[in-house]
Amino acid sequence: MKTRENSKTVDDTEENLEICNCRACPTFKNNNLAEYPPNALFCAREKSSIPSKVKLINCYCPACEVFSKYGLVISQLCVNK
Repeated sequence: MKTRENSKTVDDTEENLEICNCRACPTFKNNNLAEYPPNALFCAREKSSIPSKVKLINCYCPACEVFSKYGLVISQLCVNK
């Protein structure tokens, strides 16, 4: 996924999944996003396919190593493509 023209496309790799903050994020936990594809690493995959509206609670994206590694510029990737 690209977040703007000068940022890189995030690779959907096991390495990135291991350093991904999604599973520790309050938004992820409180909305049970593990139950809906793509389950994590939303910056490399798509937004969550959860059928209900996601309640945002302290987005962890800006503190994520993947976020900084790829120079991402947006947050709340589980709800925004």
